[in-house]
Formats: sequence, structure tokens, C-alpha cells
Amino acid sequence: MWRQVAGWLSIVCVLIVMLYMNFSDQDTRLVNEHANNGVLDLTTLHDLDKLVALSGEWKFTPNVFIDPKEFKQDAANQIVPGPWDADAQYGSYQLLIKIPEHFSEVGFRVRNIWSAHTIYINGEKLSEVGHIGTTKAETNPHNPSYEFYIKPKSKQLLMTIHVANFYNARGGIIFPIDFGDAFVMKQDVEDDFQIEWTGTFLLLIFSMFHLTIYLLRKKDVAFFYSGVYFFSLALVVMTRGERILYRKFPNLSFDFYFRLQDSITFFSSLLLILFIIRTMPTFMKKKQLIVLFSPVVLYAVGILLLPARTLSSLQYVFFFYMNILLVGLIVRFIVLIYQKKWLIPKNEILILGIMLMFLLMFLLSGSIDQLFFSGRNIFNRFGLLGFAISMNVFLGIRLINRTEDAEKLSDRLEKANLSKDAFLDVTTEELKNPLYQAINLTKSVQLEKGHTQLYIIEQLLERLLYLVNDLQDFTRIRFQDYAFDLQSTNASMIVRHVAQLMDFSFSRKQIEFEECIPETLHVLADEKRLAQVFYRILEESSYYATNGRIVVNATHVQHEVILTFKAIGDRTQFPKKESKEIGLLMGKELIERMNGQLHIHYHKEGVDFIVRLPFEEYKSYLFAEHAAVINTNEWIASSIDEQNDLIVLIVEDEPIHAEVYASMLSDLYKVMIVYTAQEALMKIEQEPNISLVIIDEVMPGIDGIELTKQIRQKASLMELPIIMTTSNDYPKNLEVIFSSGANDYLIKPVTKEAVLARLSAVEQTKRAMMQAVEHEMAFLQAQIKPHFLYNALSSIISFCYTDGERAAYLLSMLSSYLRYIFESGKEGHHSTLQKELDIIEAYVEVEKARFGDRLSFLYEIDDSINPNEIEIPSLLIQPLVENAIRHGIFEKEGKGHVQLTISKQGQNLFINVVDDGIGMSDEQCRILLEERTSSNGIGFTNVLRRVREFSKGNLTIHSTLGEGTYIAVTFPIKEN
Repeated sequence: MWRQVAGWLSIVCVLIVMLYMNFSDQDTRLVNEHANNGVLDLTTLHDLDKLVALSGEWKFTPNVFIDPKEFKQDAANQIVPGPWDADAQYGSYQLLIKIPEHFSEVGFRVRNIWSAHTIYINGEKLSEVGHIGTTKAETNPHNPSYEFYIKPKSKQLLMTIHVANFYNARGGIIFPIDFGDAFVMKQDVEDDFQIEWTGTFLLLIFSMFHLTIYLLRKKDVAFFYSGVYFFSLALVVMTRGERILYRKFPNLSFDFYFRLQDSITFFSSLLLILFIIRTMPTFMKKKQLIVLFSPVVLYAVGILLLPARTLSSLQYVFFFYMNILLVGLIVRFIVLIYQKKWLIPKNEILILGIMLMFLLMFLLSGSIDQLFFSGRNIFNRFGLLGFAISMNVFLGIRLINRTEDAEKLSDRLEKANLSKDAFLDVTTEELKNPLYQAINLTKSVQLEKGHTQLYIIEQLLERLLYLVNDLQDFTRIRFQDYAFDLQSTNASMIVRHVAQLMDFSFSRKQIEFEECIPETLHVLADEKRLAQVFYRILEESSYYATNGRIVVNATHVQHEVILTFKAIGDRTQFPKKESKEIGLLMGKELIERMNGQLHIHYHKEGVDFIVRLPFEEYKSYLFAEHAAVINTNEWIASSIDEQNDLIVLIVEDEPIHAEVYASMLSDLYKVMIVYTAQEALMKIEQEPNISLVIIDEVMPGIDGIELTKQIRQKASLMELPIIMTTSNDYPKNLEVIFSSGANDYLIKPVTKEAVLARLSAVEQTKRAMMQAVEHEMAFLQAQIKPHFLYNALSSIISFCYTDGERAAYLLSMLSSYLRYIFESGKEGHHSTLQKELDIIEAYVEVEKARFGDRLSFLYEIDDSINPNEIEIPSLLIQPLVENAIRHGIFEKEGKGHVQLTISKQGQNLFINVVDDGIGMSDEQCRILLEERTSSNGIGFTNVLRRVREFSKGNLTIHSTLGEGTYIAVTFPIKEN
């Protein structure tokens, strides 16, 4: 608190000092003494009045240089300050000054006499500026601001000024000449110099500060205009007023100095307007800016190109024109505030208004000064001071607001990022279940019918499963919650297993595969993750090895093993390096976390993928250790051949999961299925011959844990073994499973081999079930049901029996859908319009598989649009199409249609999504647009926020109940 008080007190003290310096100036206008008929009588001047302006009626003789020793009483009177009235280009001014008694040494302060002149006092030449002449050729123009001092020998001074002006539109004594006590005048001049040099120094500091900010952050263009404006304003201060630039560099040429003075005055005004418009875009349109300020620009350019003061007759016209424009801008500012059309925060609006008021004071006081030829105006300095301070305060507040906005946005992005990662982590875990079930079903059908198409579907499912594993690893690594099971791993076996998955692809591309890894060589790695990486490497290698070969060999060098995947083909054009390397980003990450390295080496014939892993040992291959993987069906069949009358009860609330388990076991067991815990208890009572129970851990009502406890009240571990399926393999969860009375567990998703192996071994492992497992704190996550994926895979499975090609096509669409979501998370927040259209087509095709002719979809895109060149936020259009289908069409009776139209108007992209579904009420539309809905995924609220905040666009909804919904999205085009 005390720091705030001290800060405000310091600001007040600084303002007091600055105001004192500004208003302590000696103002000669406060002394009411004026010349009358060429005579200025100061004999009655008060002792406290030390300075006076020599203003009033002077004697003026046009086109003649009179004798400075004689006072020409009959000459015409001329009001000073101001231009001479006569049609003259040279002439003589005279004034008789009667000085007071208390003036011993006096000074004269000349501010502005156009242009060359010579000053005489009592016939004695005391000052000569430039060279006067009766023709332009004889005259050498000069117009500085200066002083001279004398000790008068009498109490009456005859001041004669010969002036020649062939350059400026107005000639003569433009600003008043100050006269008074020499000491006071010297002090006044010194104070004025200090004020103007201080102001110039501060303006240059402001300029450098603002330009530095712009160079560090070039997006803030307003700082560029403000920095250049402060620099131009410093030049204005230096060239006008006391003309301190002329005093510091007296040898500057007349032509250069006044070109600089006049042009910078008008260019600075233009820079200020550009700053204001850049700060508040609604202030003025670009065309209006060009129309209103093009005359000023042309005039300033003319000043630079033509000789000095050629256009001086128009100077005051443009002064008034600039003032009128400024008043118009202030009126426009007030109108925008009244109409609430500003685009900046209210605190910035307040300071901007104060800044404009000070600017108006600065410009109007300067214009009045020029109009009435006062030569000094404290309000001009006060306006400049207030404007400079308020402008910096405005930019400071603007910077604070942007920083606060950035902090809020950063927090929101952090939360959104965590939510996205959590969503992906849980979804990938859930996605594994239907994938494994689809693989197991396909294998069962394939064994029965032997279809090649089903074999292709199996390979597609397995490849999709590896993609899901990549996605899951990506999210877990983001969470820093990934544990690697590093153990002795047979590299040769992993390569052969992955190559078997790629067998169909290799045959179609005519790729010869050769594996040259010693069978006894083992590396230290995570077996599952290593297979995942090798699959990705072989998939990438196949792009380079068409009509060629892939050779895999291994070299043991000290403490590491170097595995080389060499892809050689006859392709004349290989894929881009960047695109292929992106696909291996997760592979590199996984290898590095296993203390290894993955490198890619391109050459003319193809590419080499080099994997370095820690060496573990040489060990003979033990068949028994891997029997369940290599030939599980035969092994299990032989071990339970005499037990095919055993009854297995499956308790699973998901019918699809239950049917998949039944298909796995039906060849070797008698299977019963129930869907609730109550049915399971009744079935166990009714069928005492049930040999084993498989229970899902998570079920509605009584869950698997509670059901197991109730079963254990009636049957022991020996009497009725129980295997529980779970998706959570954390030690704490497994402890709960075992403590409830389960004999064993299966981690979902499960394979047929794993299920059969556990069932076969359950009798032999009954005593081992009581062994304790290692305890560890579990990380629990909310479960998100990806209904779309379940339904899609259900539809695909149904096509496996009827239309294998259709099933393969739908799996490709689903794979494209998932790959797009995965790649969008790795590549950033944007993608091309073409990619978005591809994922929409993939999604619609999968949905059509479920609903058939009930759904029709069509999209139209302007011919002028190249979708590969237009960049949009990822997943911006697809959620809108999905909402139209799921919430508009599927809840409608009969057929429905969704229309997507994309057009281009100017620099904006227009996207329209129209459906003839059930529609919405006005209240529902209003709630959506106010972002009052919540979504666990990428929903409408997310799209609306990204359109408004990131894309700087707009989204509108028009809907009628029973007729349909129209959604329009507009945002600036961003080309890739």
C-alpha cells in the first residue's frame, strides 16, 4: 500500500514541477503598454514590470530604406506584430521608445521578421540578419530568433528596422519584439531554452522507447507510428518557437531549414492520424483516410520539392484544415462512444479521449498564435506536455491490457490443452476395446471362411491399433505419466512380427523383405513400444522401397546395438523428407525414452533408418516362453481338449463386448451370457455346473467388484474361479480386484490368445492368486464414451459378414478420421481446407454406413478457391457438420439432408452449414451463441470461441423448429 502512495505522490510532484516550468514564463502580453502613432511611452511603467512587447502602431515606409537617424513622423502607421499592409517587398519600420528610469541596461528579443533585416538604434547599426536589397537577386534571406543588449545613452531610443522580403507570403515583423531589462530578459531566454531542450529530449526518449518496442514486437504497428510521430514532434519543437536547431547550427541554409520546418509540421499530423486509426480501427475507413488527407500529403511533398516558402501562401489554409479534421475526429470519437462501437477497453477509451483534448489544445493554441502573431503561448506548451504524457499513459495501459489478455488466454489454453490431452488419453484407452474385438472377430470369421478380404481388414485393424497406441503414448508423455518396462527384448522376433503385419502391403508393392538380425541378440527396451516404433519405420520404408527391397541388419558395437532399416527402390520421386519425418516424431520420442536414438539418412537410392539401442545380452530363443504368442490356439486346444464341456459365464453390460468374448470361446467352451449382476447371481443359482466366470469390472448398479464379493460369499476360489476384465492396470486397482475374490484379471482390450491362455492356466494359478502385488498410488481419470467410434466399429463389423470391400473402405475412412485428429495435435492448430473436407467426407461415409438412405450430404465450393492453399483452424467445420447430422437429422423422422457451401467474397471465407432437421428454438440459439453450453470434446462452444477470438471472424445461427438450422461462419482468409 505504501508503495502505491509513494508512487502517486511522486507523480504529483513531477506534474507540479512541469507545470511550474511551463507557467513561470514571462508573458509580455500581461503588460498593457502599446505604441501610439509610432511612439511607445514607457516612462510610467511599473517597477515590477521588467519586459514589454513592442506592439502597437509603428511607422512604416514601403519600398524605401529611410535614414535611420531621422524619425519620419509623417509615415503611415502599421500594426505590429503582423504582416505589412502595403503592397511592398521591402521597407522601413520606425518606433520611438521612451524608456523608464529603472532600465539601465536593456535587451531586444527578435522572434520572427521576414526575412532579411537590419536593426538600428539611434542611427547605430546593432544587428544585421541576412542581406537586404531592393531586388530578389540582391537579397540574401535569413530568419533566426535572437537577442541583443545595449546600455542606452539617453532615455529615448529611435528603433529603425530595414526589412526585405521576396520569399514569404507575409513580410515584416510577424511576431512581437520583446524589450526590457537585460538581466530579466537573459533569464527568460535561458528558461525558454531549457524548456524546449527538455521537451525535445523527452520526445526523443519517447520515440526511441516506442520504436524499440515495435522492433521487438512488430505486430504492434501502433508503436511504430507513435515512435515516428514523437520523433517528428521533436523536430517541430526544434524548428519552431525559439528555433533552437537554428541556434545550435547557425550555418544551416535558409532553404533547407524552412523546407524541413514546414514539411515536418504537416507530416507529423499525418503520422498522428495514422496512430489513432491504427489504435481504434473503427475510427475511419481506409478510403476516407486517403480522401481527407491526400491534400495534406500533396502539400507536404510540394514543400519538400519546391524552393523554401514557395507555397507559404497556402500554409494557414492547411493549418485551419488540419484543425477542422481534428475536430471532426473528436466528433467521430464521441459518436463511436455513444453508439458503443469501440473495439478497445473502456480505460483505453478514457485516456484516448483525454489525449485528443490535449491535442486539440496544442493545435488550436498554435493556430491562434499564428493568427494573432503573439509569438508566445503557454497553452501550446501545456497542450504538448499533456498530449505526450497522455499518449504514453494510453500506450502503457494498452500494453497492460494486452499482457492481461495474454495471461488469461494462456490460462485458458493451458486448461484446454490439459482437457484435450485428458480426452485423447481416455479415448484411446476406450478405443482399444472395440479394435481388439474387431480383430478377434475378423480372425474367427477368417478361419471359418478363409476370405482374403477379411485378411486385409485384419491388417487394417492392426495398423489402426498401432496408430491408437501412438496417440496414447503421445498423451501420456504430455502428462509426464508414462512408465517404460525396459527388459531384455529379442530384436529379431519383433522385426519379424511387424514384417508379418506388413506382408500384404509388401506383396502389393512388390517389396522383397530381408531380415539379417542374429536370433540370440537382445536389446534393453520396452517390447510393446519397440514393436510400435518398428512398425512405423517399416511403414515409412515401404514408401521408398516400391519394386525394391527392405533389408534389416544389426551390428553390436560395445554397449549398443545399431539396427539399420535400408529401403531401396526404383521410384524416381521420393516423398518429401519433412512429411516422412513428421510421422516418426513419436517414434523418435519413444526411442529416446528407451535411452536410444533414431536417425534418418537419405540417399539417391532410398533411405536408411538407423536405430541405436542399449545392448543387453545374447540369449538362446526359448520356445516355451513365447508359445502363447506363436501358436496359442494349438497349445490351448491340446491342453483343454478333454474339457470342452466346461461352462463359462460371461457377465458384461455391453452386448457387443459380450458377443465378442463368446465368439472367442465358443470353439472350446460352452458359453452363457448375462448383462447385469442380478442376472449373474440368478444364473449361478440355477446352473451349478458353471466352471468359470468372466466379469466386467465397471457395470451399472452392482459393479464387478461388488458382484465378485457376493459370489465369494457362496463359492470359494477353488469352487468357482473368477476372471475380471479391467481397463485400469494400476497396482492399487489390481489389489482391489484380488481382494474382492477374483482369481485373475484381463486388461482390456483383450486378444483371443490372451483370453484362452488365462482360462487354460487358471486352475494352475489358483494358489498364486493370493500373492501380493506391488502397491502404488493410482491416477484415476473420468471415462469418456466415444459413442461415434463404438457405433462406427459396430457398423464395420456388420459389413465384415456381407461386404468385405465396403468394410475395408469404411475402415480406411475411420483410419483417416483418427489420423487427422492425431496429426492435428502434432502439427499445430491449423490445417488446410482440403484436409478439413477430407475428414468431413470420412466422417459422413462412416455415418452413412449406419443410417443408409436416411442421410444425404453435399458440399459445394467456389471454383476460385484452392482448398490446398487456404488455411483454417483444425476441426472447425467438421464439428458443425457432425452437430447437423447427429442433432438435426438423426432425431428427425424420415430422410434428412445436410448442405455445406464454401464461398469467397473479397478477403473473407464464407462457410454455410444448412440442414433440414428438427431445428432449434430462439432460446436454444441464444444460449449457444452466449457460450453457456459445456462440452467434453471439440464441440460447438469450442468452434464458436475459436472463430471469434483466434480467427477474428463471426458465427451466426438461424433456426426454425421443425424446419432446420442455418449456420454461417465468416473469417478472414489465411493462405498457406
